[in-house]
This record gives sequence, structure tokens and C-alpha cells, in this order.
Amino acid sequence: MSQDSRSTLHSLASNPPTSDKFSNLVDRAIDTLDRLLDSDALSASERAQVALKILEMAGASSPVAAKPAIASPSNGRSSDVASTALDRSPTRFLPAHYVQIDNFLSPDENREALEIALNNQQQFITSTTTTNAENYRKSWVLYATLFPSFYELLKKKIIKTVPSILAQLKMSEFLISKVEMQLTAHNDGCYYKVHNDSGSATTATRELTYVYYFCQEPPPFSEGQLRLYDTELKEGVANSYSTYKDIEPRNNRIVFFNSRCKHEVLPVRCPSQKFEDSRFTLNGWIRRVEV
Repeated sequence: MSQDSRSTLHSLASNPPTSDKFSNLVDRAIDTLDRLLDSDALSASERAQVALKILEMAGASSPVAAKPAIASPSNGRSSDVASTALDRSPTRFLPAHYVQIDNFLSPDENREALEIALNNQQQFITSTTTTNAENYRKSWVLYATLFPSFYELLKKKIIKTVPSILAQLKMSEFLISKVEMQLTAHNDGCYYKVHNDSGSATTATRELTYVYYFCQEPPPFSEGQLRLYDTELKEGVANSYSTYKDIEPRNNRIVFFNSRCKHEVLPVRCPSQKFEDSRFTLNGWIRRVEV
């Protein structure tokens, strides 16, 4: 970028315009954008940076319509949700809050979940991510179509619990459109790096994430905690802070949290490496009705 444009940006950042100049600055910014393609003095990207900085200082208060911009994923870490270049949504901070319920299912239901996993070992497939990132997730999944009766049982219990969960998480109520579910097995060395569950156009209606843990007793594995990060939502992209809470994967425990929060599964240690000794979960997402 040229020295003049750098100076302009530095001046705007150091000396934000007063409110009585906002309207004029926004009008000038719009004119600048209109002239972008005809400008020879600066490249289009340089002129855009100056204009968007003015709009940022003005709070994007003018009714400007911008073309959608897609946030590019980086190694599967960043959201690819569609957002406008001039996102009107304010920056939001999502603390690493979660609701934990122990002994969520009856002993018989808990045992049935384990039997479903063990009886369908050959039906599990390698897990993937929505961004198809390599070396980002290692586990195996079994889809709910292979355990429809248990899916219905767990779904009903979850839906019944949702109002209380939303109140505790200080989230607004919403109409539920779907409860997604899968059975996941993490064995020795399995993990899932930092991500969130609603960071793409196809997952944007996910509001609540839930994870129900079950395993052999006593647990034949160690570690594999769920790490939930304090998260900032800015311009349609979720960014994790360095602060977090670790949640232990205890048998018959269920955890709920905001699907926008960044989280990860820490590596699991399972010395036997036997499938039946895995860290199992019935996990999924509660979607809102799209409006």
C-alpha cells in the first residue's frame, strides 16, 4: 500500500471523526467505492481498505448495501459462513458457559446406548469436517438412521430439557426444526481440533450443541476432555480466546452449550486400543426454524 493510504488509515484509527462529520464521511466513502474500478492512483484493494475504514469509524450507519463476502476457511479453523462486508451485527462475546446434567438416562438406557455402539462396530465410518480439512479430526461415527428407536427416545428427553437449558445459558427461545444426532467413537489418539458447529451456510441454524457421554465402567480411557473456549463473534466469524473450560467425559453425562462457541476434543488415551474401550458420545445439534 502507498505511504499516503497508510497515513490515511493511521489518521482515521488515531483520530476517529466526531459524530457531526459521520454523514459526510459516509457519503464520501460511498463515492470512493463507486470510483474504485476507475481509479489509477491506487489499486482496488487499497481504495477499499480506506473506504471501509471510514465506514467502520462511522459505525456503518448509512443504509449501504454491500455484496456478500465469504470468509475463507484456513485449515478448517475459520468459519465459511456467508456474511456481508459491512456486517451490521455488533461484536458479541460468548463466554464458555455450558449446562451439565449427570445421570441423564436411566441405567438401562445408558447400557442400551453402549450396546448399540458395540453391536454396530462394522457400521461406523471415518468422521469428516464440513471443510474437508486434513488431520483436523480423528474419530468414527454411526448415523442415527441405524438406531431410530433410541434416537427418538433421546430426542424426546433432550427437547423436554431445552427450555431449562436456554434459560441457564441466557439464550433466547426458538422454534425447533430438527434434532441432529450421531454416535461418535474416540479411541487412542483420536481428537477434534478447535471449531464451532454453526460456522457455515449449511449449519447456520444450529443453536444448541449437546454431547451425551457413555462408556464401559470403569472408564478404560483417559483424557479426551471437551475444551470450551470463550468466543468472540465478529462480522459473522467466530474467534476463540485463550481462556477456556475443560469438561470431563463422564459416563451418563450430557452437556449443552451454544453452537457458536469454539471448542475441541483433546486427544484420547486408550491403552488397549480396543473399540469397546472407546470414549463414546451421542452428540448433535438442535436447529431453529429458519426464517
